[in-house]
Amino acid sequence: MCQRMGARLVWPMSNFIVFACMAGTAIISLVSVNKYITEGIQHAIGENRAIKIASLITYSIPFSITADLTADTGGGQGLAIGVLNLAIVIPQSAHT
Repeated sequence: MCQRMGARLVWPMSNFIVFACMAGTAIISLVSVNKYITEGIQHAIGENRAIKIASLITYSIPFSITADLTADTGGGQGLAIGVLNLAIVIPQSAHT
């Protein structure tokens, strides 16, 4: 695409596409939060303390361990965290 249109045009176009996607995400989030404004968004995690602790462990510890183990590999940290993210998200998506 850069060969046909030039990098000076492709780069700003990609930035505007990312902007549009992020704006769409913000709008969808706003609509979603407004829909559940009466009960809040805390119902997603629940009131159960054990679930909150398990969520903290699931979300933070694997990422910190992955970042620490891959810090010295020379560029593999982003890929490793992306794979870990998929390993967490895909089972959650399949469950719902």
